[in-house]
Amino acid sequence: MFTGGKTILITGSTDGIGKETAKALTVQGARVLIHGRNRKRVDETIREIQSESPRAALEGYVADFSSLQAAKTFAEEVKTKEPALQILINNVGTYALEFQVSQDGYELTFAVNHLAPFLLTLALLPVLQHNSPARIITVVSSGHNVRDLEISKIHDPAGYHAWTAYKISKLANTLMTYELAERLVGSGVTANCLHPGAVDTKMLHNAFPETHGISIAEGAKSSIYLALSEEVTAMSGAYFEDCKPVQSAPITYDKELRKKLWEQCELWIEFAK
Repeated sequence: MFTGGKTILITGSTDGIGKETAKALTVQGARVLIHGRNRKRVDETIREIQSESPRAALEGYVADFSSLQAAKTFAEEVKTKEPALQILINNVGTYALEFQVSQDGYELTFAVNHLAPFLLTLALLPVLQHNSPARIITVVSSGHNVRDLEISKIHDPAGYHAWTAYKISKLANTLMTYELAERLVGSGVTANCLHPGAVDTKMLHNAFPETHGISIAEGAKSSIYLALSEEVTAMSGAYFEDCKPVQSAPITYDKELRKKLWEQCELWIEFAK
């Protein structure tokens, strides 16, 4: 297995898939960095995991991803305190039923699900490259199959639809993964993404109250697999479902779109650098 003794950061790990992934990886001997929006939830999660696994090596970090400055400060803190970081799991996610803006004025779902993780990932790249072989794993969704992406309208409140906004954020995550994988060729750092399934989480119930998904343990399997498995050591730029690489939506293979979105996201996060 890949993770024994390695340091792994899991964003959004105080609940749902993130917490389940953290539990599994601590059992495998990893040092896991728990991230959440507030200190109380982070501390509660650490106590819960340690009550089940007394020898679990855990550290807690707090950052609200609705603020790019908070994401930047978080990245700097991790770089300073966790020089051995070897795996980043971008798991954090939100679903805004109504149009809202982040602290920086961006559409909230896109800001939390993509812009903050984009900034965090770029900021932590030097540490991951230094500790290669390293892995970047991003939790996306099969809902990334947006027919057409108009980058200039991502933050436009006109005609806002919660599901569409969520799909766009997950398309952006997938495009980021593919672009990142290409840029990291030869660096010893891989970048892959996964669809966990429709998982019985608070976010699913918030989005679709009548829907019942698979168990959280089932939903965490692909995240755990991509962190643990030696089978994916050399694999990068892939999309996984049920622990298997499969084809993502056709739009994700548009290299020109991928590059344009990357460059625009760099501009959106620029002031926070």
